[in-house]
This record gives sequence, structure tokens and C-alpha cells, in this order.
Amino acid sequence: MIVSEIATLQLAKDLDQRETTIEISEALFIKWNLSSRKNYQLQCGDRFQQVRVQPGPFKDHIISISEKLFEELSLTPRDYRLHVYFHQEHDIFSLGLFIGLLTEVNESDQQVSFGSVHDFCKELALYCEKHDVLFYVFSYRHTKTKQFKGYVWDGEEWTLQDVPLPHVVHNRIHSRKRERSKHYEELFQLFRTQAVPFFNDHFLNKWESHQHLVTNEHLLPYLPETELLINKQTIEQLLEKHSCIFIKPVHGSQGRKIIRIEEKAGVYILDYTSFSSEIERTYPSLDELFKSIRPRLTKQSNIVQQGIPLLQYDNRILDFRFLCHLNDMNQWKVTSSVARVSSPKEFVSNLSRGGEIFRINKLLIQLFDSNTATHISKMLQELAVEVASSIGQSEEGLFGELGIDLALDVNANPWIIEINTKPSKNLDAPSPNLSIRPSAKAVISYCLYLANPFKRSDSL
Repeated sequence: MIVSEIATLQLAKDLDQRETTIEISEALFIKWNLSSRKNYQLQCGDRFQQVRVQPGPFKDHIISISEKLFEELSLTPRDYRLHVYFHQEHDIFSLGLFIGLLTEVNESDQQVSFGSVHDFCKELALYCEKHDVLFYVFSYRHTKTKQFKGYVWDGEEWTLQDVPLPHVVHNRIHSRKRERSKHYEELFQLFRTQAVPFFNDHFLNKWESHQHLVTNEHLLPYLPETELLINKQTIEQLLEKHSCIFIKPVHGSQGRKIIRIEEKAGVYILDYTSFSSEIERTYPSLDELFKSIRPRLTKQSNIVQQGIPLLQYDNRILDFRFLCHLNDMNQWKVTSSVARVSSPKEFVSNLSRGGEIFRINKLLIQLFDSNTATHISKMLQELAVEVASSIGQSEEGLFGELGIDLALDVNANPWIIEINTKPSKNLDAPSPNLSIRPSAKAVISYCLYLANPFKRSDSL
């Protein structure tokens, strides 16, 4: 049987206290039927220490340990308010929970930065503190020695501290190349060996996403026709079916390096993002157009995708981002959603390309009557959950957070545009009255669902 309480772990005031003896408040000592004559195991992450236990004169739930024991447990000596689990069958105390976020960390003498998730990490830390959970941010270089280190929010700034191996890891590495490196694979293997779940464990590129979704018959009506770009014939074949097509980098993000080709009255019109203006806009033949863009296509893998006549708002491209999370029932739900409207001169809605965000219902009510707007909003949410569920079930690895991009055509039919396995945190910023956004709460909720402090002791 496993019982648990929330207690404060603190440094022993009596410096003469034996290093392997811990004091536990008398109320817990009696409640858990502990004995001063037995040996117990104290677990913290992957560290185990044999200890003796004695009741202490504490009114509150307190566990007092020596500075040496703090060090052995990979903890910086200070007060921690944590969950304490007692495995009565095996006489094991386990401290927790510990949640780690893995990302790129930029360090300087003046400050530390976690890039685009910096503010989001603070929200995660604050929410964890409310739930008596230790949260820290780390990168690969903080794990190269036997002692893990991580950045912990102390209420004013991020401080680098000794930390235990986490019970669960949220992967927010932004570089595909770095994520596939030998160093990170070794780190991921450590997590597997230690039974530490880590979610969103790899990027899912555009072609992989499409390959997964086309296996679901009920999603086929919502998928633009998509092919892997092999040669000019791939473009020709799709242009025979559709007057407009897009060429997108398989590993692209933020709307960069996307090409749009449109055929009108025998003339081929080219548009693009992220390219300089030396490319011509209009071509009399597809051969000439292909010749001009070919040098850019050979640098990376691309897909060719059917162009959809999208519904517009104020003569600008409109689409929708749904942020979906697995909840503590292991079910997908929409946590937040926004409408994105492109810059007047762009054909993508990404904020990095000048797009704007709007509340979905506020925007839909300007395009449709009230009942139709409500129906469309609900339909889009249901489709987003279906897409997230499909990816979660069919893709290897563990995913707990996905950004689903959807759009409507001019007839208000929904289309699946893109899946994001490391969705931006710029689209669901907290409102002025909220310090912690719903997506931060959802991430921690899923972490707590995955975490199990006894996974590494069940075999004892």
C-alpha cells in the first residue's frame, strides 16, 4: 500500500544529527506506523539512501534531514514543500514530484534565457509551486555529469541548482538537428532506462503527419491532396487537377520558404515567402518556372500540396490554430484556440510573417449568422481533437501537446492544414487578469498523470 502526504523538507537545525537519520513530524510518524528501530530507504529521483527515522517535535508535516543527505539526494539544501509517498510494503519513502523541461538554454553573465518558451517556463514553475511540485529547466549540457543541474525559479530569478532526475520530462528542443544528435539520443536513452516518460519526444514533419492522417478514412475529406516532391512531373500532375498548388519544406516552420504556383490563362504565377525578389513572378511555361526555383528545391525535401480557395477575412487569408493537450484522463481536449489572419500582402497567416490573431467566435460571427458561427466553431474543435487523437494513436513515441492548424474554404468546409509537435507559445499568451495560461496548466496536469515516483522502486 502507498500512502502520501504533503510535507516540508528542511535542513536539520541540529548540526550534530547523524547524517542518515531523518526526523519526521510525530503526527506522520504515528499515522504511518513508523519505527525508530528499522532501516528505511529514502528515494529522490534515481537516488536511494538508507536512513533511520525518528519522531520530531514539529507541529506541521515536516521532514528534517542533514546537509549531507541533501547532497546525496541531489538537492540544494533549502526548504521544499513536496509530496512524500510511503511504500509500506517495501519501507520506502519517495520524495517528489519533479518535472523537468528540456530545451535550449542560453546563458550569459547577465541573464539566462530559454528562448521562445522563457515566459511559459515561469508560468509552469508558478503552477508547479501551487501544486507542491519541483519544476526545473535544463539542457543536455546540464546532464553531462552524474549530477543533474537545472534552473529553478526562486520567486525572483532562475538559479542553477543541483536537481534530482525528473519523474517526467517535457521536450521543448526547438532544433530538429540537435534533437537527432548523438548527445540527445544518449539522454533520451537514459530516460528510457530509468523509466522516465518524456513527451513530444520528437518532431513530426509535414510528410510524416500526412502519412499518418491518410490512414484514417474519416479524415480523408479534410486533407488537401499532398505528394512528396520527386521531380517536375509531381508539380505538373497536381497542377492538372488543381489550378493552385503549394510547395512546402518538409521540415519547415513559421511559414518560411513556402512557394505558391497558380495557373491562369496559360500563364504560371509564382509567389513565395522568405525569398528575395530576384525571382520572376510570371512565367509563360512551367518548365521556365521550375528552372528558376529548382536550386532552392534541391536544398531540402519538399511536399507539393493542393491549394484550397480559403475563406478570407477583410480580403486576407484566414485559418485557425487549436492547441490540444492530453488531460489527466489521457484524453485529448482543446485547451485554447485562435483565428489567424494574414498580413495583406502575405498568403500565410503566421505571426512571424505579419499575421494577427483574433478570437474565433468574435471573428466567425462577422462572417456567418449566429447559429452557423456556433456550429462551425464546434465542428472545428471536434476536428482538431480527432486529428490530435489520430496522431497520438498512430505515431511512435509519446505526444501530450499538439498544435492543429485548420482552415475553411469559401463554402465553409473545413480543411486540415498542418500539425505542430512543438507549437508556438506566442498564440495563447495569458490575458492581463491571468498569470498562468490554460496551456501551462494542461502541460502540468499531463505531467502529473504520467509521473509515478515508484516506477524505479517497484522491482525492489
